[in-house]
Amino acid sequence: MISYLFGKVVEKHESSAVIDVNDIGYNVSMPSGDVAQLTNGETVKVNTYFYVRDGQPELYGFLIKESLNYFNKLIQISGVGPKAAISVLSALAPQDLALAIISEDVKAITRAQGVGTKMAQRIILELKGKIDTQEAVFPGENSSINITAKNVFKPETEAVNALIALGASPSVAQKTVMQIAKEGMETEDIIKEALRRMSNGI
Repeated sequence: MISYLFGKVVEKHESSAVIDVNDIGYNVSMPSGDVAQLTNGETVKVNTYFYVRDGQPELYGFLIKESLNYFNKLIQISGVGPKAAISVLSALAPQDLALAIISEDVKAITRAQGVGTKMAQRIILELKGKIDTQEAVFPGENSSINITAKNVFKPETEAVNALIALGASPSVAQKTVMQIAKEGMETEDIIKEALRRMSNGI
């Protein structure tokens, strides 16, 4: 089993890249967001999942382990294959997928190409309560935040859901709340501060 590749990016495509490791080029299917971060000629580490379908080997890769962890969870769900899992992770970063599952946001998951309402509902049903990985680090942040069904403070969850209901995108609502919320804060206080920050463009 290939756990990861460490090599040079020699080709980039919409949803895959070729990584040269000791003069062997590995074609790796990746979320579009990961591919976009690659630069031809740079040396990268890609966390991988080796998959065999109908006797044909396929390699899936991710720049962060959180994405690989979610990929593994997604492909365990009946009807969700590797290509659908890659599509979901192309549409939603790990922290956004975590929020969509926790808040049962079917619409967010159906933004993934080829993922309909029934599949999105199945993903939420299967994974809600099973989220147990660290979120990806928000851009510009120096620490990551644990998102689990068991350890998210209720006021935080209520505040995120309230902001979404008021029209904020799931990613903005989640990021804003996580920057503000501290243990012991009331839901109303979190919402007020979040609205103030968003209105001021902070």
